[in-house]
Amino acid sequence: MHRSPAARADHEEQVRLQLTQVLVQRTTPDPRTAVLISLLHALKSEHRIVDPKEHGLTRNELQARAKEVSNGDWASEAVRQAIEAMMAGVMASITAASSASD
Repeated sequence: MHRSPAARADHEEQVRLQLTQVLVQRTTPDPRTAVLISLLHALKSEHRIVDPKEHGLTRNELQARAKEVSNGDWASEAVRQAIEAMMAGVMASITAASSASD
């Protein structure tokens, strides 16, 4: 896969800063940031956005903070359910394709 950097990285830097403030410095997230953290937590990808080692944390500590934010977020359950439904669909497709090829 080829990825090109954005022409302007200002927005990405701002989002990463907000995520870092919430996950590392434990500030209160705004609703948008809380939803992003919920999505990252559901995907188990917090460490891909905020490097825990860079901030003296373990991946487990970073995940625990993301879980804490997700549990308090109004949309976290919906995000989690949507991702689980998608993953179940993918697994069903793989199983069906596997069975059909036998």
